[in-house]
Amino acid sequence: MEESISKTDVLSKRSKFAYSIGNVLNDITTSMWFSYILLFYNRVVTLTNVSAGYLLLIGQIADALSTIFVALTCDRTRTGLFHHGKRKTWHLIGVICVLISFPFLFNLCIGCQHSKLWVKFIYYAVFIIIYQFGWVCSHVVHLAMINELTHIEGERVALNSYRIAWTFVSNVFLFTMASILLGLSATSDQSSITPADAPLFLKLTFFAVGFGLICMIIFHIGLKESNQTTEEREYHSKLISTSNRKLKQMTWKSFLCEKEFYQCAFIWVCARVVLIVTVAFLPLYIIDTISRLDRIFIGVAPLCACLSGLLTSFSMRAVNERLGRNLTNIIGYGLALVGMILLWFIIDIKSKVEIEIALISTCILLGIGASTTGICSITLASDLIGLNTECGAFVYGVMSFLDKIANGIIIAIVQQFNPCKLSSTQTCASYYRCIVTLIPGGFSMLAILMILSMWKTNLGGNRYEIIQEEQCEMEMKTKVDYNERSPLVD
Repeated sequence: MEESISKTDVLSKRSKFAYSIGNVLNDITTSMWFSYILLFYNRVVTLTNVSAGYLLLIGQIADALSTIFVALTCDRTRTGLFHHGKRKTWHLIGVICVLISFPFLFNLCIGCQHSKLWVKFIYYAVFIIIYQFGWVCSHVVHLAMINELTHIEGERVALNSYRIAWTFVSNVFLFTMASILLGLSATSDQSSITPADAPLFLKLTFFAVGFGLICMIIFHIGLKESNQTTEEREYHSKLISTSNRKLKQMTWKSFLCEKEFYQCAFIWVCARVVLIVTVAFLPLYIIDTISRLDRIFIGVAPLCACLSGLLTSFSMRAVNERLGRNLTNIIGYGLALVGMILLWFIIDIKSKVEIEIALISTCILLGIGASTTGICSITLASDLIGLNTECGAFVYGVMSFLDKIANGIIIAIVQQFNPCKLSSTQTCASYYRCIVTLIPGGFSMLAILMILSMWKTNLGGNRYEIIQEEQCEMEMKTKVDYNERSPLVD
């Protein structure tokens, strides 16, 4: 049995590399989206805090609804276009949508710069919806391919680790370019962002899209999609069956009836909320709460987090094997909590140099925590799916749906009650201080409690049904005759 699985499931280095960069365009654009969208719409486009929050919420709702549509439709798709594979076809559609929409999100309203607020709102909302649909097509499909490319747990952990590693590589590139552009830009205000910085954000957008496009070309040329037929998938199920057990075929309704599905989804959502809320409000925290640092730190701070996260991702496979996934996940949330505590007290430091050191140290901890919890949450979902790849896109889709809705609502509420204007005030400083510490900290503690509640849970291990002796004989005969019959299927 081991030989039968290992021959097809151990991926080549080329395939691993091609797969690992398949989500880079999504990674780099979504990082820019969450890191700078509120800052750009409020300080450059001069929309109100509430309008900026609702634009982000529209994007999250569009993302969530698209996720369910793509997840269900992709799983039911039989073939791809031009012999490209059904998963990669959906992925390509997503790439095209992202490429044609994202540059408009970080540009001034073309032909409507001086129009009324509602005109600008609709203009950006249209491109946001197109972008989010494309992002979902690529994201959900890329995740679903993990369980189809390999059934070996170690290989899946490795693919997740490489995927997360390239997420951090993308972010390192983005924030390095942001730091360079911010450092080279000539402006009278070195501690804030103004409408005069619009060309800076447009340049950063083209750098991000160009880098992502190169990676997408390599992905589509370098990775061959797994195209198992129905009979081949059934044969694989027989291989992992024992003499009196058979793997159950799952439907999306079957997954919804499992308690573990909701536990994994909750941990997934907590990991995403901790990451997204921190990323979205960290630039505003630096500008309005700390206020004494050069604005280049809105690029340097997340860059430090990405570098630490990148280095952490390389060790995740070994750490998971030594400590176990649950303990590793708890350590990740623990480091995130330490980072939140440091963010709370940074504002009380008097020396500017000490503030810079404290901020960078905090971002390093947050990067390690985000990398750890991100990899563990995705791997939990992968373990939940296990060998039931027939509903892989649905599982990842629902979890993405929940995290998009949760993050969208949280950020919209935060912006609804945001007291900050274009200039920093003491009230504004205290507000962002609470947002970047209390919300992520609370979700980190909830995630730890959920992990403890499912400590001994065997994910996907109870999907076997007992079969009768007559069926056993038929299964054994099927295994023997498979190689002789399989050519006739074609």
